[in-house]
Amino acid sequence: MNWIPHIMAAGQGDLSSPAAQELGHKYWQTSAQGHYIVDYAKYFSNLIALSEFLQVTQVQLRLAMIKADERHSHQFTMNDHIIRFNNNEGYQSFLKPQS
Repeated sequence: MNWIPHIMAAGQGDLSSPAAQELGHKYWQTSAQGHYIVDYAKYFSNLIALSEFLQVTQVQLRLAMIKADERHSHQFTMNDHIIRFNNNEGYQSFLKPQS
């Protein structure tokens, strides 16, 4: 998404205005969010990027997620990393779509 027109409109053409800065910060924060959270700090929106970061295959990752979903667990550990789904964004499962 091109945020500039929206931010400029909020700041009435002034990108340094408080309204423009507030909207820009909001857009930046929400864009950083993803379905998966690693170690409570790093966000991923897809399995490909997450599996590359964890240095595991997508099959290994999906199997771990299936097991966590079966246990109704919000997190699991893989390669010394804690992986959670982002329930702050409304997710209730690792692999099921957001409801």
